[in-house]
Amino acid sequence: MEFSRKQVLQVIVATLVDAQKDISVEASEIVEDTKPIGDLAYFDSLASVGVTIRCLDALGYEDELSMPTLFVDKQGKYLTIGEVADHILKLLKRKK
Repeated sequence: MEFSRKQVLQVIVATLVDAQKDISVEASEIVEDTKPIGDLAYFDSLASVGVTIRCLDALGYEDELSMPTLFVDKQGKYLTIGEVADHILKLLKRKK
């Protein structure tokens, strides 16, 4: 199945909302420009690994990643949800 950018964003946001319920009592607004690591209470690189796995599972992606999380790039920069969605779309296109 091919996913649109909007659908990928929806999966990421829904997964982050669920994760926030598990790790924090604070409900933060989550939008495309949100950087989960830094913007969301108690969301750290370890939490991002679990969210990465759940997002990719929801989208049917099973290949191994070069990094354990999609929320941090290779230079250590924290990524926005939009940047994560773009990266997931690239991974899904390569999978074809």
